[in-house]
Amino acid sequence: MQIIAVGLHKDNVPEHLWKRGEESADIGREQLKRLHGANPENEFLFVDSSHTKEILAAVEDQVRAQKGIEDFFHRYLHLAEKPSHLFFHILEGPDAVRHFLQLALGMEPANVPSDEEFLQRVHESIGLANELSMAGPVLNRLYHAALMLKGKIKSNNLALDFSEIAQQVESLIRKIFGQLASANLLVIGKNNLTAPILSHLQPQGMRSVKFCHHNPSVATELAEDYSGEPIGIGELPQALLNAQVILRMNQDGCERFTAKVLRGIMTQRKNYPLLIINLDSTITPESALSRVYNLYVFDLIDFQNAREWKDAGLSSISKLVEEELKEFFSWFYSKERYRFGDIIGKSSAMERILELIARIAPTDITVLIQGESGTGKEIIARAIHESSSRREKPFIVVNCGALTETLLESELFGHVRGAFTGATFSKKGLFEEADHGTIFLDEIGDTSPALQVKLLRVLQEGEIRRVGSNEFIKINVRLIAATNRKLDELVKQGTFRQDLYYRLNVVEIDIPPLRQRPEDILPLAEHFMKKYAEKMKKRVTCFSEEATRLLLRYPWPGNVRELENAVERAVALTIGHTVQSADLPGHLRTSGLKRLEEKIRCPQMTLKELEREYILNSLEACDWQYDKVARLLDIGRTTLWRKMKEYKILKGK
Repeated sequence: MQIIAVGLHKDNVPEHLWKRGEESADIGREQLKRLHGANPENEFLFVDSSHTKEILAAVEDQVRAQKGIEDFFHRYLHLAEKPSHLFFHILEGPDAVRHFLQLALGMEPANVPSDEEFLQRVHESIGLANELSMAGPVLNRLYHAALMLKGKIKSNNLALDFSEIAQQVESLIRKIFGQLASANLLVIGKNNLTAPILSHLQPQGMRSVKFCHHNPSVATELAEDYSGEPIGIGELPQALLNAQVILRMNQDGCERFTAKVLRGIMTQRKNYPLLIINLDSTITPESALSRVYNLYVFDLIDFQNAREWKDAGLSSISKLVEEELKEFFSWFYSKERYRFGDIIGKSSAMERILELIARIAPTDITVLIQGESGTGKEIIARAIHESSSRREKPFIVVNCGALTETLLESELFGHVRGAFTGATFSKKGLFEEADHGTIFLDEIGDTSPALQVKLLRVLQEGEIRRVGSNEFIKINVRLIAATNRKLDELVKQGTFRQDLYYRLNVVEIDIPPLRQRPEDILPLAEHFMKKYAEKMKKRVTCFSEEATRLLLRYPWPGNVRELENAVERAVALTIGHTVQSADLPGHLRTSGLKRLEEKIRCPQMTLKELEREYILNSLEACDWQYDKVARLLDIGRTTLWRKMKEYKILKGK
């Protein structure tokens, strides 16, 4: 499988052709679906943003796919002939992945500096691609890599340092208007400079702050964060008349910033001073603006050392991109396509969980993980820790259900000498041991009301008190909790504090049981087979077709833990390279027979319905490899296709 990126940049395409593409995005997406349908094993992601239109694909036949994508763009732009290759770029392998990551970080010229906007469009596109079964493990992993990389840059403080630019912006405002409190501020758009500059200006105080963005939700979010007022693009003309200082973070409303329009605005303002600061490197204002009386226009490059700071920051970020690139291809070539750290899964449910992990890991937000026993809650918690800025610090695991209330309190908070019988010395608690790291409280639903009060204080105040002591100790710990019980039900029953529940449930990750995500069974089983084959020094490489059917048909009440135990037993008993059905635990075989007997006895099911279910189960068992399914069912491939068409069996449906 090869990775390719094919894209159009707004700057490289004639304006009338770009507008055609804008008008026919849905048509283009339908054509891409047909291209995917020609080979369901291929993966496609189409990202349509204001500056660039990108197709990222993982394909088996690169030449054929490139030809299909070229035809796609030809139809997408409604070209009379075929000069479309003159407009778009084609990148392969590492170059394609690097290009995608740089776009996501705002490092590509066509997208600087609206990286947040582009990542949001990728988020929407990957969701749509998953719904249409056009994305798979490769593209989802790459999306997660972009989110992780964004988090690393923020957590490692490698984002561009523009604090001195913020000070110079403040200095300009003071020189022109005397003091900040007398100036009305209008912020248009959002980029990497928005947060540092507004964080600097906010404590200084402005008379009023308004936010305008082509995406109303972004304007609202900024207004909430910086105590301002969101306005729509339609309100921009009036806002330009009332503002004294305008920070342009992107090209929104660019038609309002021509010399002709601004002259009219200054006339209506009776030439009251107006300061415009362009903080988007792609904005190139007209030279005629310098001749408009009392209009002051500054660009990013006008600030001392701005370019040097940016170049230094981009150099640091580029190193992280290369590291991420190396890690991605290490995974890509390892054939562990359904693995992300220690988490393995290809189901849409697990993809959503992986996406959520990528988003929340760089933060210190509290997380509640819910799921049945054996679903892998600790693995999820560890993945969050390992992907965060705390990864070099301790990850402490506590099973709240395995200890008595008194012992658990002492373990968590520590104790001083003489606090209770047998306390012959003072001891640090696990919260102290986890300082600047992460503590994982498993089965938190089993804690007592008294202990819940103390946990609530840890979350609210960030401090603990050792048993027997009156002294509070400040700690810096990220808390991740897990339970196999429904905490909201425990709250209704009065056995779990409602205020603690709300404090814990800032972000909830609900892990479905294995029986609800059968797509994950084989990737997990193959992982465990490899793990225990290496451990036992045996050359076991695959499962027989009958063993595969048993694995897929068993309901796995014990979830991933039961699957791991079953595969470990099978590897130990296997003679040769292949795990046979006889090597699996006996209850897997009898369970499958009982379920089949129940379905056969079911009076509501016809023979055709049973045949359809059998074909569908076989397709899922063989990961939709049609030749393999045909051999398994002892029928020809043409017959298989005919049956699939007759029963309307489609992948992902």
